[in-house]
Amino acid sequence: GDRCANYRLYQDFYEGNKGSELRDRARQYLELSGIPFCENFCDTVVDVLAERLTVVGFATTSIAPAGGDEVDDTAARQAESWWRANRMDGLQQTVHAGSLIRGDEYVIVEWDPVRGMPRFYRQLPHQVKVVYSPDETDRIEYATKVWNTTRVGKLNPNGRAIRRLNVYWPDRVEKWYRPDKGGEAGAWERWQDDGDLGWPVWTTTTGAPDGDPVGVPVVHFRYRPGGAGQGRSRVRQAIPFQAELNKYLADLSDLVDNHALPQDWVRGVSGDNVTFKRVPGNMWQATSADAEFGRLDASPADNLLAVIEGVLSRLARKTRTPMHLLTGGTPPSGESLKTAESGLVSQAKACQTDFGNDWEDMIRLGFRLANMFADSPVTLPDDVTVEAQWANPATRSDKDELETATLKKQLGVSKRTLLQELGYDPEAEEELRRAENDEAQAAIAGLLNSGDEA
Repeated sequence: GDRCANYRLYQDFYEGNKGSELRDRARQYLELSGIPFCENFCDTVVDVLAERLTVVGFATTSIAPAGGDEVDDTAARQAESWWRANRMDGLQQTVHAGSLIRGDEYVIVEWDPVRGMPRFYRQLPHQVKVVYSPDETDRIEYATKVWNTTRVGKLNPNGRAIRRLNVYWPDRVEKWYRPDKGGEAGAWERWQDDGDLGWPVWTTTTGAPDGDPVGVPVVHFRYRPGGAGQGRSRVRQAIPFQAELNKYLADLSDLVDNHALPQDWVRGVSGDNVTFKRVPGNMWQATSADAEFGRLDASPADNLLAVIEGVLSRLARKTRTPMHLLTGGTPPSGESLKTAESGLVSQAKACQTDFGNDWEDMIRLGFRLANMFADSPVTLPDDVTVEAQWANPATRSDKDELETATLKKQLGVSKRTLLQELGYDPEAEEELRRAENDEAQAAIAGLLNSGDEA
């Protein structure tokens, strides 16, 4: 319950639902649309990092020394095929951003018998819980998913409201259900989906209790996980600063509303039947000899704006977010830009390591399922791993990237890896090169034939 309450809190701050405490007059014009007034920076703190996390492909790596032989990239091509078929180019953005917002995201891997491939399903974080081993803090002992549904099945032919519970063990999935009455009434009963052959569903190499476990099919994406196994929200770092900004922004609204214009005053005219109005072109005058007129200068907003700027500066340092990405304006260039973004780039590379391991775990689960259920079993050799490849998180010019790629090629980096780092699809580029070569060969053959005829 506490975890889910925190998820809601972080999501509210990310979406700007925790607005400023305004006076009634300011609320009338600042919240006319019904949306709470908030100059939100929590979303920026998340988005500037999430935008630099993009998996562009997979590469095959040999665990054992490969000598002078090139490692077969068949497994990497298969992984990329599954990745594209599951439309992970878009889903990965949701997973990365969600991990930064709430600290946790979950993906379940299942076999799709119709398409003959593993499917990767992103889960709602508040429906899933994972339990880690007390001895191996990175090993999931089991996971659960709880949700409400009215889906029709052989145990729910009338589509009534029921609560489902799946318990994912390394070697089996236990499925349960009970009537959803909004409370704890009713006992859990065994559930079977239409395609299940029995209860529980065995997830072993043989599909029976005597087989080797495939593993818990839940992949947990965590941002900077703590000791309890759960991730940490990047939004949580920004909340104290955002709350402080909300207060100062409300003060700025009051200042501008009440004191941003000079105030004219008059005294000694109580006997005059005159109404003084500040209207362009009007001139104030009075018949009393005691009448005095004056003006109160507008209150400067500089000090309050400096305070707001200071809070943003502290927020930038705390979250290692470049100031120019928080406040806009002209960004630095050259070495200054590299220095300004060094902290953000370091965080992106750390995320690439952690999230990359999770994506690789997901692919490995896919290979285990393919080895069990595919018509033509697809195996991943024991001495080969599939490694996620990421787009460069640093802001760099095309010229710099090409020069770096040239140097890497001279050091022996494969053309496939270089193309992925530059943002190109190696398979698509290979097809294009093959088509261009065929066209060139056809053109040469045409010229030769025309010469013979002449």
